[in-house]
Amino acid sequence: MKKIIIAAMAVGMFSPAAFADSVASKEETAKIVEALKDWGCEPGDEIEKEDSGIFELDDAKCKAGQYDIKLSKDFKVTVITAD
Repeated sequence: MKKIIIAAMAVGMFSPAAFADSVASKEETAKIVEALKDWGCEPGDEIEKEDSGIFELDDAKCKAGQYDIKLSKDFKVTVITAD
């Protein structure tokens, strides 16, 4: 029984949910805002930074509507999806 509990705890610790995204720093946010200007967009309320370094913006406001946007570690737009 003890082994089953330990195995269950290990699975929980290493599941994707255990690795939470963080919020972008002020410096990163400034670079993202600058990168989005070329696309006619502004970030939404929160910019998440994934463990891989990818930035994820939900509900970005663009001239053409509202979008979810992902940027690479070097602040290049990689994905724009209609929201």
